[in-house]
Amino acid sequence: MMDVLKELDRAGAVLQDRHFVYTSGKHGSAYINMDPLFPNVGVVSQFADMLVKPFAGQVDTVIAPATGGIVLAVLAAQALSREKYPVAATWADKHDDAFIVERAGFAENLSGRRVLVVEDLLNTGGSVEKVRREVERHSGQLVGVSVICNRGNLTADRLGVPRLEALASVNFEAIPADECPLCASAVPIVEDISHGAEYRATHPDYAGGYITVISS
Repeated sequence: MMDVLKELDRAGAVLQDRHFVYTSGKHGSAYINMDPLFPNVGVVSQFADMLVKPFAGQVDTVIAPATGGIVLAVLAAQALSREKYPVAATWADKHDDAFIVERAGFAENLSGRRVLVVEDLLNTGGSVEKVRREVERHSGQLVGVSVICNRGNLTADRLGVPRLEALASVNFEAIPADECPLCASAVPIVEDISHGAEYRATHPDYAGGYITVISS
């Protein structure tokens, strides 16, 4: 069995000993950025195979939130299609604070079908929840959610889904901004990953300043 966390670390997806602002608004010193993983098609394909294995024979359509989940949706559907019947790949496009199924033929592949949601990284679960609602809105039968990494300690009950599978789970400490020791020590905030840029927009005078790690 592939060591998922080791592969993520090898790809440069695991960032530590920095200062991040998370989706929740809390701060912490570690983050998983999946972007460096996706150019490695071989590893991503193996991850897709692992994502769908618990749901083999139970899925007609795979859906993911765009844009990060599109590759996973296609590869996951391809992996499931190696069985006895073809499985469709769809995704929901982001519009402001919502994910909407709007592309030609996508809704038809949800209605009355058994649907699996796939995602790379599960933080607050907000994106998955919005996609779940779209599946329900289009009369799909949700069979579960499968993610590469569960970073938010989420459960199926908290997501409101029948089943949740994760290839790996991590527990990074997340601290309210007004209690953050990194802020107290004026550690620079990473602004080009997660929500550092939004934080800078509302806190331009933060004493520690801001840094970028993708372009540096």
